[in-house]
Amino acid sequence: MVEFGEQLRRAREAKGMTQQSLADQLYVTRQSVSRWECGDRYPDLLTTKKISQILDVSLDDLLSGKEMTKVVERNPVIENKIVNNIMIVLYAFVVLSFLITVVDIVIRFPFGSEAVDYSDIQITVIQILGLVIQIVAFSYGLFNAVRGTLSPKRMGAVLVAFFAAICITGSENLGRFEMWQMMISGILFIIVPGILGAVASYYFFVRGDNRKIWIRLIDIVSVWGIFRIIFSNFQLIRFSSQYLSMNTTVRLVLSIGIYALILYQTRALSRKRENAIKTSNDQE
Repeated sequence: MVEFGEQLRRAREAKGMTQQSLADQLYVTRQSVSRWECGDRYPDLLTTKKISQILDVSLDDLLSGKEMTKVVERNPVIENKIVNNIMIVLYAFVVLSFLITVVDIVIRFPFGSEAVDYSDIQITVIQILGLVIQIVAFSYGLFNAVRGTLSPKRMGAVLVAFFAAICITGSENLGRFEMWQMMISGILFIIVPGILGAVASYYFFVRGDNRKIWIRLIDIVSVWGIFRIIFSNFQLIRFSSQYLSMNTTVRLVLSIGIYALILYQTRALSRKRENAIKTSNDQE
C-alpha cells in the first residue's frame, strides 16, 4: 500500500501544482507540505479533506484506515494555534514560577541553624524534588509545544510526571500531620488522585486507549484538583487571617490553568480519535 506522503506527491504532480502553490491554498508553509510528502508529519483531518478537494482525489486514495490513526497519534494534541500559544505561555510561566519557588526554598532554608532536624531536611528535599520533576516535565512540554511536536505520547509523559509530582508533594505534606486521621485524609485526597491521574494519563495519552474510563478518571481528578486548590487556599485565608503572597497567588492561578488545560487536551484528543475511527469506518 502506498503511503500518504507518496500519494500526496503523485496527486499534486498530476494536478500540475508545486509544493508552494498547494501550501498557498492551504494557508500553510511550503515546508509543511514537504514534511507531509516525506512522511515526517501528517496534516490534521480537516486539512486532509481540503487537500482531497483541491487535488480532486478521494480521501480514500490519500489515507488508509491505519494512517487515520497515525494522523492523530503523530500530530500534536493541540493543533489550534491560539490554544497552543496559550499552552506555551502557561508552560513557560509554570517553569519560571517553580524555578523561583525552588530558589526561594533554598535561600530561606536555615542550613546553619541548630534548630533544624532531620524531618525538616526530609520535607524540604521532598518538596524540591516534586518541584524539579514538574520543572523538567513542563520544560519538555514547552520545548515540544514550541516546535509543534507535542504528540499524545509526549503529552502523556508530561502529565504522568505532573501527577507523580503531586503524589510526591502529598507524601511531603503527610510529614506535617500529627494525627492519623489527617494522614489518611492526605492519602485519600492528594496521593490517591495523583496515582489515578498518572495511570489514566498513561493509558489514555501514551497507550492510546480511548476508553471512557480513562477519560472519566482524568476529568474527575482534574476537577478535584481545581476544587482542592481553591478550598485549601480559601482555608488558609480564612483561618490564618493572612493574604496570599504574590508567588502563591501566581502558582494558584497556574495550577488551576494546568488542570483546565488537561480537561481541554483530553476532550480534544478524544474527539480526534473518534473522528479518525468514523472516517476510517466510512471508507470501508
